[in-house]
Amino acid sequence: MASKLPSNRKIAFILRSKDKQISEQTAALSRLLNAQEVTLNPSYTASPGTPVAITPLGELFIAVAAGDQARERERLDKEIARIGDEARIVETKLQNNAFVERAPAAVVEEHRRRVEDLNAQLAKLKQAREGLN
Repeated sequence: MASKLPSNRKIAFILRSKDKQISEQTAALSRLLNAQEVTLNPSYTASPGTPVAITPLGELFIAVAAGDQARERERLDKEIARIGDEARIVETKLQNNAFVERAPAAVVEEHRRRVEDLNAQLAKLKQAREGLN
């Protein structure tokens, strides 16, 4: 989905993460995101309609005054569908006894962790989506 924000416009991001070590990396994140700044705030509470991306580092919010709620709802719906599809694919593999019996234990365990991670992301995305109603 294309954003209406100009690609050369530097904007501020807020990273909600409990990982204290990430604070040493905010300058690198700012450069990678072409951001005005990245602020680490483990207790940040976003207002409804604030665009969010769920990442392994935590939730990354775009600090814009008032996000376009309809576009954000659409984006979240697409992301929920994508993550849900991915979780179903991995769950289907894990329900296949032949896969579980033949695959190395480490691969099966990695798939189980992947399902847990995807379900956690899905819960956070759905919570963000609920906040837009």
